[in-house]
Amino acid sequence: MTILNRLFGKKATSEKTKPFYANAAREQRQDWFARTPPWNQINSTVIDAILDGITDKVLLEVFILASMDYGLVARYEPLGREKFDSPEIIRTQISHILCRTGTSAIPSLAKALETTEGADAAKKAVTMAVDTFEPAIALAKTQIAAYVGMAIVSALVGKRVESHDWAKRGLVEVANMRRLNPPFHRSAVFRADFLDQMERQLRALLA
Repeated sequence: MTILNRLFGKKATSEKTKPFYANAAREQRQDWFARTPPWNQINSTVIDAILDGITDKVLLEVFILASMDYGLVARYEPLGREKFDSPEIIRTQISHILCRTGTSAIPSLAKALETTEGADAAKKAVTMAVDTFEPAIALAKTQIAAYVGMAIVSALVGKRVESHDWAKRGLVEVANMRRLNPPFHRSAVFRADFLDQMERQLRALLA
């Protein structure tokens, strides 16, 4: 069961046409990407990195549809063209794009929940957040901001248990990142206080 179903019930299941049969082999999926706009503009190394990162069939469909709905596919086009773009780097870059998109939906969700007429807007915001945060984590489990986002969204819709679960999962990844050598959180990619800030947010969500 997807997180959307847990938050809203079975009616939350998408009615959109699925990109390919659930039991399609990897070669069939690669072929679908190669001949289907706008995915046919994406470097094959990027497609392979995605397929290696998102192995769950349902989540892969969610990722594909969300990427198209929110205009993200064009942002994947420049990826995988540099000599040192490893699959891990590609997945992290896509994860970051997804995470930023999900984060942008949180203020809309909070605003929609303030009014009795905001149910439809709230559902759209939750869908946007969840459909981008979950694939972001699948592609890069160190995407701490996505755990924070999922915990916030779950808390906003009154799902305290789910919120705590996401916060705890995020804290596990924070601890793992702190153990890396050289320290991942002290690299040029992040501010020096990045993990400290993420940890504070996650712990606050457990309060």
